[in-house]
Parts: sequence; structure tokens; C-alpha cells
Amino acid sequence: MLLEKSWTEFSKESLYDVIITFDKIRRKASRAVKRVVGDAVEDEAERQTDRQVSKARSQAQRQIDESADARVTAMKGMKVSKKISGELITDFSKFKASWEKKAKNPAQSVFHFLIAALNYSKEKEIGGSMATVILSKKHNTKDPSSPSGLKLGPTNRRLLNHMSEDPNIAKSYLGANYKEDYKFNEKKLVMGLIASEVDDKYTNVVIQSGGKDFPTPVSLARNKDGQWKITEFSSIATGCRKPASVEDDF
Repeated sequence: MLLEKSWTEFSKESLYDVIITFDKIRRKASRAVKRVVGDAVEDEAERQTDRQVSKARSQAQRQIDESADARVTAMKGMKVSKKISGELITDFSKFKASWEKKAKNPAQSVFHFLIAALNYSKEKEIGGSMATVILSKKHNTKDPSSPSGLKLGPTNRRLLNHMSEDPNIAKSYLGANYKEDYKFNEKKLVMGLIASEVDDKYTNVVIQSGGKDFPTPVSLARNKDGQWKITEFSSIATGCRKPASVEDDF
């Protein structure tokens, strides 16, 4: 595989374990301080301990981010190994059926998510419902009025809102590129796949945008039904280059 196995060592789950460890240290340190100095300075002890834990958390997150960035940088210039193709689906029921049929392929989950994101830029209610089908339930909330029975959580909603401000972001992953002013054919969507590492539970799919120099990693996890759900997609939501006609107008 093009991705090292150690990529998953820098997943959200790893960060969660680090944070849990720091929290245990914080509680133990707080109890020790309280026994020594008494209740009179208890609050200050808590504040000082929390500052140290916060600092440690920030350092851990920075190390994770730097490692991921280094891996993405190393993949710059790598060629697309496979193309995932299809057409734009705008009906929720058809979209859900299409994804469920292909959900055991993580690359297909990313491809369908990009379709949902593009729909979101046109019609947030439909696009949002589509996205909740593929995004981890942990980051959604229940909503009986939604076709999926779920609605976007605050973080996912914020990221998709950002993408909706520039539809070229989603288009750039589905066959459009900045050199051609993001010309787009809804019946011929093409997602460029660079790499995909699959194990029993977690994977990272790396895709190429037609509007970004660097490849984009997307984190997924397999649920109890064997379906690949997206757990993190902030790299997709970053901006893309301006259309060539605009970029060259100076």
C-alpha cells in the first residue's frame, strides 16, 4: 500500500487516548495538591493543573497534525492510481440506495460524500440529509423530520457551510479543475484516488483535487454492518484555487 500502517496511529482515536491519559494525570495531580495545601487554594490548584493539561493536549494535537501534514507533503506529485466515476444524484432515496450498495468500499463512501456536499451547496436540506447517511452517527443528532432521521452536528455543519460558499471545492474532487474554470459535467463525475489503506476497522482514503496542489486524506471507520463511514473530512473543506480566468486576470 502507498500509505504506511502507522498513519492510523495518528487518528482521532489515538488523540482521544492521549487526552484520557492527561485527564487521569490531572485528577491525580489535583488530589495530591489538595492534600498538601488544603482547600484554601483548591481552585487555584485546579486552574494551574488545567493549564498544564491544556498545554500537553495542544502539543499532542500539534504532533498529530505535523505528522499528517508531512505524509501529505510526501505524496505531492503522486499520480492518481484509480478513478471512481458516476453521475450526480439529487434524489435522497436513490442516493441512499446507491451508497448502501457500495458502502463496503471506502473510496465509494468518499465519492458519495462529495456528491452530498455538492448537493448541499445547492439545497442544504437535501444535501445535509445525504451527508448524515455517510458521516459517523457520533457527529450527528437525531431529527425525525429529516429523511435520514439525522441532522448534521455543529462541526460537520460548519464545514459543509464553508464548502457551500464555494461549490468549486466539491467540484474539484469530482472531475473539475481550475485550469478549465471548473467546467463541470454532472453526468460524468470522476474522483481521482491516490491511495487507500484498509484494515479491519479504520482507513484513510487519499484523493486529488483539481484545484489543490496537495492530495487530500479522508478518515473513515467501518461500522458493525461493514459500511465505511467518514469520521473526519476537514481536509476536504479547505479552499481551492481560483479559476484560471480569474487567477490570471491581474
